[in-house]
Amino acid sequence: MTNLIVLSFANEGKAIEASHKLAELESFGDISLFEKVIVKKGANGEFTYLQTETSDGLRMVSGMALGTLVGAIGGPVGMMVGMLSGTVIGAIGESEYIDFSEEAVRKVTGQLKAGDVAILAEISEDGPAFVDGVATRLGGNVFRANVDDVYDDYEDQQVKQFDADIAEDRKQFKAARKEDQARIKAKIEELKEKRRQRIAALKDKAKDRKKARLGKAIDKEQSKISELKESLNKLS
Repeated sequence: MTNLIVLSFANEGKAIEASHKLAELESFGDISLFEKVIVKKGANGEFTYLQTETSDGLRMVSGMALGTLVGAIGGPVGMMVGMLSGTVIGAIGESEYIDFSEEAVRKVTGQLKAGDVAILAEISEDGPAFVDGVATRLGGNVFRANVDDVYDDYEDQQVKQFDADIAEDRKQFKAARKEDQARIKAKIEELKEKRRQRIAALKDKAKDRKKARLGKAIDKEQSKISELKESLNKLS
């Protein structure tokens, strides 16, 4: 199962340690990590990002505005970044984010206190034990939601097949002889890249659909305005 997971900690050191532990879990074949961002909630409620890790590699930064990541990361993590950045909170008409769960964002922001540091990640896992174990050992909290429940545009048979193939290869990796593990790991990385490309394509298609829906909504509202104006003119 692929989940959007938020691990929150009281300080940056614990969050960075947890980030390394997640990487270890992936190296052991316990999970597959697709996207990961580390953010900090400021005293004013705004978020900045400290570290990003995507299929394109790791970038270390410090205190940069979270909004600078908007559009750079796809899938549920990218949508969560966009919402937490404050650029689209409450703006349900935004074409980029209209299908993302605002309820999920409210739960995450409600869980985080000023000064907390959180890992936002998209993770394929067979169960919660491994990731939750990391949070428990480091004194963190966990928010978890299935990606299909928070991001409608994610529902796609090709993506689901990639997820299933990656989960199966992960099982094979754990059971394989050491000399075979490198080959299986390479196959998993190839599938992850194809998955990333598919999600990027879905994002573009989603924009077109949402633009069309917004256009229809505008036409409907303009029709209502015309009717109201006509009624007003009759009263004059």
